[in-house]
Amino acid sequence: MSSIKQNGNKLIRVSVIMINYNTFELTKNAVDSIFDNTKETAFEIVLVDNGSKDGSGAMLEEYFKDRIKYIGATENLGTSKAFNLGLKVCEGEYVLWLNSDTLCMGDFITELVKYMDDNPECGICGGNLFDFNKNPAHSFRRKLPDARTIRRDRSFIVSFFRKIFKKALSSEFNYTGKPLEVGYITGADMMVRKDIADSLKGFDERIFMYAEESEFTFRVKNAGYRVMSVPDAKMQHLEGASFNGKTRFSERRCRLMMQGMMRYLYISFGEKATVKYLKVLKTAELKHIAIKTLFRRGESVKIARCNRALAKEYLTRIKKGENILEI
Repeated sequence: MSSIKQNGNKLIRVSVIMINYNTFELTKNAVDSIFDNTKETAFEIVLVDNGSKDGSGAMLEEYFKDRIKYIGATENLGTSKAFNLGLKVCEGEYVLWLNSDTLCMGDFITELVKYMDDNPECGICGGNLFDFNKNPAHSFRRKLPDARTIRRDRSFIVSFFRKIFKKALSSEFNYTGKPLEVGYITGADMMVRKDIADSLKGFDERIFMYAEESEFTFRVKNAGYRVMSVPDAKMQHLEGASFNGKTRFSERRCRLMMQGMMRYLYISFGEKATVKYLKVLKTAELKHIAIKTLFRRGESVKIARCNRALAKEYLTRIKKGENILEI
């Protein structure tokens, strides 16, 4: 159940969908930054409050009033269902999914629109993301995740050389200065053509959160469209701030991330790929525990230990015959 309050915008080119969950200040600042920086493109903002318990949804509705379309869900639907709820009321030619922990750097939306207008073969695009210290941050992956790419990305040697030669070997930030075809765009700033999103029926709601953008991108690519990084579009992203305040480690977040990845792999590639991913993760995290303990990286050690324990748990449950989509 939900309630919808619409604004009066017309001739909209971009519908921005943003999800709030107990993050009044972050979401307010993110929406304000869109209004402050978007000068050349007509847009609307669809704000979905995901059953916030702190009253932030009502406060945001009151703060922005008719400047936004407000949808108030009565419970936490997860990102996939919340995005799809917002998609139903979008009027724009393009849909931009933005995290609530983002801030535009210049006219971010117009840069993406210009690229989409000039390149009809592009189904999804996104910009370069920076952290709140304006350092390059995770913006995309060169390849869609599968068991093979996950094995490579979890390799300590690969990670080591990427840090040394970060510009030449970067798999997640566009240093080239020109559009680059990639595997997927992070869900923090993903723009998609509205007709594609409608034809594919949005995100797969079997994925509560995490990896939903990868699964959706897999279907967009299979429909024959390209996925592009557009470096002239720039945005700050405080990754994870909307989920967990000061600490990087959260057992619930680790569990949700692994569940999301498992479901994406199962839906897209089948059970064998999912099992292979868990086996790779279990082995890789054992090495990471040793290395990160040596360098006294406490939070990273906690994450690695949690991931390894979860991988072992899920492998056991799958072996017992449990349905991956119900784990």
